[in-house]
Amino acid sequence: MSGAWSGRTVLSDLGIGPVINAHNDLTGLGGSLPTGPVLKAIAAANQAFIEVESLSDAAGDAIAEMLGIEAALVVPGAAAGTVLATAACITGGRNDLVARIPDTSGMACEFVVPADRRTFYDRSLEGAGGRIVLAGEAGSTTGSDIERSITERTAGIFFYAPGAPGGVSFEQVLAIAERHDLPLIVDAAEQVYPLENFSKYVRAGADFATYSGKFFGAGSMAGILTGTAKGISRARKNSYLAFEGPNALAFGRHMKVGRGEIVAAYAALKQWLEMDHAERFRRYRRLLDNLRTRLEGFSFLSFTYADGSATPEPKPPDSLRITFDRARSPKTLAEVVKELHQGEPCIILRPHYQWIDPDRDSMDIRVSTLRDGQEMIIAERLAEILEDRDR
Repeated sequence: MSGAWSGRTVLSDLGIGPVINAHNDLTGLGGSLPTGPVLKAIAAANQAFIEVESLSDAAGDAIAEMLGIEAALVVPGAAAGTVLATAACITGGRNDLVARIPDTSGMACEFVVPADRRTFYDRSLEGAGGRIVLAGEAGSTTGSDIERSITERTAGIFFYAPGAPGGVSFEQVLAIAERHDLPLIVDAAEQVYPLENFSKYVRAGADFATYSGKFFGAGSMAGILTGTAKGISRARKNSYLAFEGPNALAFGRHMKVGRGEIVAAYAALKQWLEMDHAERFRRYRRLLDNLRTRLEGFSFLSFTYADGSATPEPKPPDSLRITFDRARSPKTLAEVVKELHQGEPCIILRPHYQWIDPDRDSMDIRVSTLRDGQEMIIAERLAEILEDRDR
């Protein structure tokens, strides 16, 4: 194989076809599609050798200034941010403890996690030797549950933003952390809009908040860990940057961030903060209207516009929820979802074809990950699948 490759040529050579992603910014689907300016920034950074440590520090300083916070560190995804924040809490920046991570025997290494916001993402706490202590019960965690879970072995508290509806709130958890003089780590991976979400947690008093780059156009391999200057300094001491320096026993070498990812996080965040988000939502509405107009002739379908994001603030819709009348639809939801996946092009939406609840009767088409025109490809494919009209 020789000559320049286009992205499509590389995929074809490997026998892989592109997917129309109407599900979400899933890492398993590639995360997100960086814009032209971000791709140009990545390409430019990859044309030269540089001192990566200097680039990382400069990008972190610039990001912190953009967000109006003390400090930031570009990390290889939100999960890596949680790992490094965990290491910072356990070691307190002590070189002798940094050299032992992830062996935390004899150290305070427990992290209290509200059970009503337990997710598989909190497994990242264990990556640095942390141990998860669940407080309360799923759906019924209280502040008292968290307080009772704190012992001399507690190294910090972990909160998955934005919190469970009706459950313990960020403000409650923060007050408990401050009362017990414990660091608070916030997983804010998807909390990228409204824009103040980028800074509100650490401004309020959290020691760390971690964000995924894929949700603001930087791609899956970039993220941002924000926090206090002291906290970010301690996280950095456990990172790949420290491994390259005098403290070569830092465990974080496996969480490298290349120059392209560092630049991507900076450029994508700058673009996201300057973007006309009102126009972004107007575009979503156009795509949603196109979908609904094409499909509303099927009388066994009903339609609702929905917000598919994980942020609690009211926002214009980005998803079309289609509900099936089981008694009249010629095909089940599971059959439709699987046919969309098996067709050409492959179309993936919510529910994912691998995770279909047989009792579910609705699916969501999320347009925030679609290119213009792809909504009509989905609509036409659905029309073909449902061409047997009312029974």
